[in-house]
Amino acid sequence: MPSINALLFVFASLPGAAALAADKPKPDFVADGAVQRAATAYAAQAVATARDQFGIKLDGSDASMVQLEAVLARAHTSYAAKSPRPSDEQVMAVARMYGSYLGEVVRLKHGGVWGMAPLDGQTLPGMRTTSGTNFWPWTQASQRISKGASNNVADYYKVLLSK
Repeated sequence: MPSINALLFVFASLPGAAALAADKPKPDFVADGAVQRAATAYAAQAVATARDQFGIKLDGSDASMVQLEAVLARAHTSYAAKSPRPSDEQVMAVARMYGSYLGEVVRLKHGGVWGMAPLDGQTLPGMRTTSGTNFWPWTQASQRISKGASNNVADYYKVLLSK
């Protein structure tokens, strides 16, 4: 039987062991009512903006992700055509609206909660599904606008629901 010192040595040599041994590990998700309230308001703004500016109806259904993708495709086309490109802050203002719509459809149709979650060394507004998957709707919408069709939100939504 191995000694306690041998077991401690093995534990300490494992990758990530220091993080496991920390006094107070950072949670990977913290529910946040302020983020929820903001997302609800942004999602309502997305519905109105899609209707008024693009004639597109976002009705809160799973099927509306195709319409959301169409709106974000137009936003990407506009983004790519501008010189100079819109700032990250300008992109994020649009992404918060449409990302909130994406998140609210998940929350209302499939369950989940808004909050703060770590992503790439930052803590950002995001969601946790009822199955425990963290995702970042605002970030996804921002990437769709700035990087194009490889970040299709309708496809992202389908994958998210399969987890």
